[in-house]
Amino acid sequence: MTAAAREVLEDCRGAIDGLVDGIQGRDWRRQWILSIVLLRAIGHVLDKVDGSRSSAARAAIDKWWAGVKQARPSIFWDFIEEERNSVLKQYQSNAGQGVTVRLSGMQMGANGAPSKVDPPMPAIYHYVLNDGPFKGRDHRDVLRKALAWWEQQLATVDEAIQGSA
Repeated sequence: MTAAAREVLEDCRGAIDGLVDGIQGRDWRRQWILSIVLLRAIGHVLDKVDGSRSSAARAAIDKWWAGVKQARPSIFWDFIEEERNSVLKQYQSNAGQGVTVRLSGMQMGANGAPSKVDPPMPAIYHYVLNDGPFKGRDHRDVLRKALAWWEQQLATVDEAIQGSA
């Protein structure tokens, strides 16, 4: 079974949930890096920990991994693997973050008293990927897509292990 990889998956889900509107600067960067590193760690833990549990697990994981190498799913190779390598090897990222602040205005009457005050507008937070095949997309959506991909992969591996037992 894929119990160890699923532990990492749940920690990754928590890290992704921490990327909420309003998080900026170093807090955002640390949460982004944590999310990306955990996304990639799922596969390493699947291979090294879950793969060592039994010969059936080892065979199923090796077969699954060969299929991933052959099919080359973009969410894994072009997002998870690429972004993890960029962050860990160069401390660079394709993800960006920013905020748009809209100022409210005030009009003054003839007597100097405010006659009209525009209500404050909420800040608009931007979290987009700036490069790669997912360019322009909210990176939180892509992280959730990657998490869903892993859930599907782990279910596939679990089925293969159970089928060979």
